This record gives sequence, C-alpha cells and structure tokens, in this order.
Amino acid sequence: MRMKRKKRLPKLLKWLVAIIMVSLVILAIWWGWVRSHSNELWKIVSEQCVPHQQLSASAASPCINVVLTPDAQRGYVIFKDRNGPLHFLLIPTAKIDGIESKVLQQPDSTDYLYQAWVARHYLAQQAGKPISREMVSLAINSAYGRSQEQLHIHIACIKPEIQAQLGSQIDKFSEKWSSVPYGINGHHYIARTLTESQLREISPFQRLAMEVSDAADNMGKYGLALVAYTDHSNKPMYLLLANRLDVFGLNAGHTGDIQDYQCDLLKTENLF
Repeated sequence: MRMKRKKRLPKLLKWLVAIIMVSLVILAIWWGWVRSHSNELWKIVSEQCVPHQQLSASAASPCINVVLTPDAQRGYVIFKDRNGPLHFLLIPTAKIDGIESKVLQQPDSTDYLYQAWVARHYLAQQAGKPISREMVSLAINSAYGRSQEQLHIHIACIKPEIQAQLGSQIDKFSEKWSSVPYGINGHHYIARTLTESQLREISPFQRLAMEVSDAADNMGKYGLALVAYTDHSNKPMYLLLANRLDVFGLNAGHTGDIQDYQCDLLKTENLF
C-alpha cells in the first residue's frame, strides 16, 4: 500500500501544478480583459452624457440625469446600469479613479455618497412603486474589487438576508466602529451608526479616513456601503459599513455583494 501511495504522489503533484497553471492563465486573461475595458464608464460620461447635456440641456441614455457645476469638477451623473432592472450608478463628471483618490478627502469635494443617497428615488421611479429607505443600499468597491477606473457608487436594494442579519444585530452598533458579528457573506466588516445630521456633515469617505486607524493611507483597500434603518424611537438612522482587502481571506474589498438588483424585498416588504 505504501509503494502505491508513493507512485501516485508525483501524479497528484503534476495535476495540482497543471490546475494552478491553468488558473493563472485564466486569471491573466480575465485581468487583461478587465483592464482593457476599465475606462468604459468614464468614456460614456465624458464623451456622451456631459457633452449632450451641455449642448441640449438634457440627459442622454444611459445617463438619466446630469448635474453640472461651473468648473465641471464637482458635478455627477445618474446612470442606469444594464446589470439588473433596479440598479443605478452615481458617477462624477471629473476624472476620479475611485475611493483612493485624494480629491475625495478635500474639504470642498462634492459629497458623492450623500448625493447618491438623495438619488435613491430613481429606484422607485423605475419600479413603479414606493421603495422605502430601509430597502436601499449604496456600495463603493475597493480598488481591488472593481472593474472600472472611475468612481461609481452603486444604488440598489439590499439583499433580504443581509437586511435581516443587520436588523437582528442593530443594537450592537454605535458611533464607534466595531466588527459586524459573524461578518457579511463570509467576509470581515466593520460598521458604525450615523444620524441624519452626521451623514450630511462629513463625507463618509472622509469619515472612514479620519476614524479608522489605517484607512487614510490605505483607502484603495477599502470598500464602503451605506444602509438605512429606523431606531426604537422611530428616528431615521444609517449604518456605514466598511470592508478591507484581505488577500488570504479571499476578500477583495467588494461591498457590492450586499446588493440585490432585482429588489426581492419588494416581494416581502420586510423592514428593519
């Protein structure tokens, strides 16, 4: 029996090496494809949506709204994403690669995340029925968990199971960042609560950089998400979530997996 095991071992190693090599080739091809298409959103915004708005004072598909500023550096567009019926993006009209951009830390930077929250009404408009604030989620992926080199904030419903999980844990969170019990989708998350005024007064990008010890120098490794709930006194509140790149934990800092582009919550009407 021992001799047979020794003979089989080299074959197993060969198969393992072959699988690893094939996986690396597939990964390289995929990464090359991603990089070659990484400016598609920026091209649509800068070459279609903004020029059309400037010429005709109206948005052009797939952008459904274009908000311009005099210097065009602080505006944004609302974009209907083709991935799912209830899925929108907020994209700056300035070239901002992503969450790691120092522009987002400047005091006079547009609070793109808050503007994305304001734009949640497009979900209800698209659905043809009311969508409560507690059903909505915003997500920004890390530099390692995204396919586009232009900041874009996903506006969509939250998955029912994630809403239920956070709802059952909501009393465990406070204004101090702490770990989400049991993580989310198998990944480690941290979270803190926000009041309406706190959401308005400081950009969540700036808040993350100021309040989480290593975030300021590693913003590109973080994904952010925002969800809403109502506390026991019927006060509207928010939960800000952050997810950090963890290579060994197979976590790319991708927060978009808390979202549901079909909005199954419309079928159940479950709220926090």
